[in-house]
Amino acid sequence: MTDWETAFPALQGMTGPAERDFLRQGRWVQLAKGAIVFHPGDVCQHYLLVAQGSVRVQQVSPQGRELVLYRIGPGESCILTTACLFSERPYPAMGVADTDVSALAFPQTAFHEAIAASASFRAFVFHSYGHRLTDMLAVIEAIVFTRLDVRLARKLLSLSTDQALIPITHQALALELGSAREVISRALKDLEQRGWIRRQLAHIEILDKHALETLASDGG
Repeated sequence: MTDWETAFPALQGMTGPAERDFLRQGRWVQLAKGAIVFHPGDVCQHYLLVAQGSVRVQQVSPQGRELVLYRIGPGESCILTTACLFSERPYPAMGVADTDVSALAFPQTAFHEAIAASASFRAFVFHSYGHRLTDMLAVIEAIVFTRLDVRLARKLLSLSTDQALIPITHQALALELGSAREVISRALKDLEQRGWIRRQLAHIEILDKHALETLASDGG
């Protein structure tokens, strides 16, 4: 089992009696890939810290369109969970395990007690909250102010690393970019006609990385 001190070095300064009591209340939970962590409308009863794996937080419109808001990786917490614990309001979005996940779950009461008693824990919570809020605003800004072809080029480049062949479907790209699969398919077809990519079954092959980089650098 992953040791919490290794997974969450930012919490190693929590050495006071009240802080140690909070940490003792944490319980390890294991989530299989694809498991629903929370649904829209669920009441938040635990503060979750991801030790291993990744949780995808996404919003779903009444029409069924999905948008990835952010991902929670090792050593991170969820901004929506924090907001719901503070406001005592239900989740407005969905959390899904992108991979197998190992996490620490703390009871709601323990979270509030630690916020009141521990400066170290407050600093950790609000630093995480501010960092993730900035990321969410960047997502919203990109959707509102940046052309889809520019965002698509940036996403393909971010997924490619050093590999020309990207294992991803049109639907998965639509989820990442907050668009419809049909719209993404048309945009990919346009890039293919330019000779920049080649569409394959559940894969995208990059043929002209420089052209995509030039498009990605466009301010939109």
